[in-house]
Amino acid sequence: MDQSSDQIRQEIDQKRNDAAQKIDQLQGHVQDTATQMRGQVQETTEQVVDQVKGTVDDTIQTVKENMDIRQQIEERPLVALGAALIGGFVLGGMTGGSQHQHGHQDQPSGYTGSGYTGGSGQGGSLGSGLRSALHKSGLEDTISNAAAALMGSVTDQLKGTLDRNFPGFADKMQTAQNTPGSFADKTHETQS
Repeated sequence: MDQSSDQIRQEIDQKRNDAAQKIDQLQGHVQDTATQMRGQVQETTEQVVDQVKGTVDDTIQTVKENMDIRQQIEERPLVALGAALIGGFVLGGMTGGSQHQHGHQDQPSGYTGSGYTGGSGQGGSLGSGLRSALHKSGLEDTISNAAAALMGSVTDQLKGTLDRNFPGFADKMQTAQNTPGSFADKTHETQS
């Protein structure tokens, strides 16, 4: 029985050693897998951070380019000229152009209070005549409509760009528009 008890002990020790070795191997595999997973997560995180940084940088560059008036004028000089012309007509229409003359002290000769009658003050008459011709031909309405359409289009483009680059912007904009009060009140409301 001594032999068989020694054999049993040896078998138990062998099994114990085998089990310990298998546990060590399993522990090594688990640690290797955890290390691999940690590395993959870190790599994925770095890729996402780099992508986000790239997207933000691209968005900032696009906004800078779109807001750079000089670049826009250089790239589209005729559009800039047209916008300036339309802007001038719109501002002239809003302020009444040469029709809002007050007093007589700064008026050129030939001014009677209701308009120009001639004399050396033909510059105002030219402006009034041009405005009258534009109005009669319908070009003034066309220019006014084009200016309104341009402003609407620019506004839509700006809102769309902001909403694409800053998700949720449209909701914040709507909240600000619907909030009465000062800038601080609107800012506070959009942050809540």
